[in-house]
Amino acid sequence: MKVGFVGASHLGQVYAVASAAAGMDVVILDPDAGLIARLKVGPTVAEPELDETWHATSHRRQLSADPRLARDCDLVFISQDVPTNEHGASDMTAVDSLARQSFEALQGSGVPVVLLSQVTPGTTRRLSTVYSPLSYQVETLVFGQALSRARQPERHIVGLPNSNDVLHPKHAEWLEAFPTEKYLMDYESAELAKIAINLYLAASVSTTNALAELARSVGARWDDIVPALRSDRRIGPYAYLNPGLGLSGGNIERDLATFLRLAQQGGVDDSVVAAFVQSSRYHRDWALRTLAAQRLPSGGTVAMLGLAYKPDTASTKNSPALDILGRLEGTNVRVHDPQAVLASNQGWAQQSRSWRTAVQGADCLLVMTPWAEYRSIDLREAVGLMRRRLVIDPHGVFRQSATSIPDLEYHSLYVGKP
Repeated sequence: MKVGFVGASHLGQVYAVASAAAGMDVVILDPDAGLIARLKVGPTVAEPELDETWHATSHRRQLSADPRLARDCDLVFISQDVPTNEHGASDMTAVDSLARQSFEALQGSGVPVVLLSQVTPGTTRRLSTVYSPLSYQVETLVFGQALSRARQPERHIVGLPNSNDVLHPKHAEWLEAFPTEKYLMDYESAELAKIAINLYLAASVSTTNALAELARSVGARWDDIVPALRSDRRIGPYAYLNPGLGLSGGNIERDLATFLRLAQQGGVDDSVVAAFVQSSRYHRDWALRTLAAQRLPSGGTVAMLGLAYKPDTASTKNSPALDILGRLEGTNVRVHDPQAVLASNQGWAQQSRSWRTAVQGADCLLVMTPWAEYRSIDLREAVGLMRRRLVIDPHGVFRQSATSIPDLEYHSLYVGKP
């Protein structure tokens, strides 16, 4: 089976590699000839095991900027990530353009097309008037786990023109390479299912952050409460119960923004979702509020560990670290991250090659991304390199060792009143 992926963004690269690893021949198509040239060297996105699997499956992959090669495929996915602005609003320009280029190249071929990009309800039906057969498939990739989730999905959610329609045989064949339960529904239901998943996640994150803050306020230990919550089948062992700095990464924010827009258009009450957005903004500012309360001296230095919005990815989309960095302009900031790189317009900050270089002589250690390698840092050694023994650790990377270090000023989302 030969499968085409139109759009070589994170989404397209990950699903193409997963398909090749499952024994299929893949064609990655993108009008950006420069991107295609870079992909001939290796993937341009960072994910665990992606680079190794990419090179191990090179014999099954073809790369091109020519959309006409889609006609040689048995199945074609539109796999372009949908960018969002600072308010979470989606920009569908690239997806629309790639879809229409593909439809033009495929006219009369009968090759089935699957829209894999995350779109708003109504998009697939609109595009189905231009090309058929067309279906929609929900992707639930997570940065830092993308390849494993593509290869071992929790379920398949597929949108068809009508809920009682049957899958195209080639789409069904592709799905069988990744066996799990299938949920078939109409276009709009599948498009809304993706939004619904992220809104339930937003509810869990928002509730956790509110309760963890209350725990700090009353002197309760959130770590002790979490196991009791996970044992409740209505909440479950996989619930989002780690307090954090609001919502980040772009995907959940996009679906919150989409819900608010659609609710306004349809006269639907949006107060619950609006509260999620407000809650996220409040909790995102925790690290900045905590840092401001410490009154660093003029000319003080902040060592920031982590730029990525979460571990195991280089993505900084809506990263709390970038948000706080932008508001520290004029402060001496040294940054370290295993993968993410400072942008050129952040000249007031300096990227360090190691965490030791970053913390040397610093007045504050600010841990913004809970990378596994940071958990292995000897906190005594780290604070011994600093000028002031101040650690702001939202995710509690050092919460176990912090209690044993005398005179340490330690602040975490897990620690409150003694």
